[in-house]
Amino acid sequence: RRTGLAPTPAGALAAESAERIEREAQALAQALEARQRTLSGSVRLTTSESLAARFISPCLRAFRQKHPDVTIELLVTDERLDLARGDADVALRASSNPQGAGIVARRRPDNYWTIYCSQGYAAERGAPRRREDIPKHDIVGMEGRMAKLEGWLWLAEAAGDAPIRCRSNSLTNLISTLKAGLGLGALPTIIGDAEPDLMRCFAPPAELRTQMWLIVREEVKTYAHVRAFTDFLADYIRAANVAAEQDGR
Repeated sequence: RRTGLAPTPAGALAAESAERIEREAQALAQALEARQRTLSGSVRLTTSESLAARFISPCLRAFRQKHPDVTIELLVTDERLDLARGDADVALRASSNPQGAGIVARRRPDNYWTIYCSQGYAAERGAPRRREDIPKHDIVGMEGRMAKLEGWLWLAEAAGDAPIRCRSNSLTNLISTLKAGLGLGALPTIIGDAEPDLMRCFAPPAELRTQMWLIVREEVKTYAHVRAFTDFLADYIRAANVAAEQDGR
């Protein structure tokens, strides 16, 4: 019309329906945002046995005190679960730079390996002070997937024909065997330094340095409870590494 446009009956019905759909869409968006801001829910975390023992277990108690409504589902395995596919939400891994779509990775302080023995073993047999001394000692070896770790491969090469008194595919059992005084073993410093009955034989070799990464599935990275946990874990790892450095270990 000369005075402007006016809706037809069909147009008025379409406009009314469109406005209703817009209101429902806005309500849904607001509900989803509120859900993401709520510090409750579950986080599926995957990591290796060694990192779980050193960081995750002691970290969870402190995190739960701060966020009691967030549940952590811990998947301890040396297999590389596919976060992008949804096998887990978060991963803590000692590895090179993670690649692939669907994940966000944050690098943490590097991890080092060196050779350890018990205080009792050192008092009885002495402790090697360099790589060349290792063949004079008994060795505690690794089995299964652990036998492919860089620390053990380095020790096995350095040990040559030194007797291997025991082998284990479990980090917990490996530590127990070392504490019992059966020989020398390779451990990450973040693990070995936390055991008062064990001692470093010498400083970590430069070649036994590995990266540590905190990886998050991109789809859940903005969820409040996931972000709260990953930030808390990242700060915990940083503080643990600073404390170890200050101890001079």
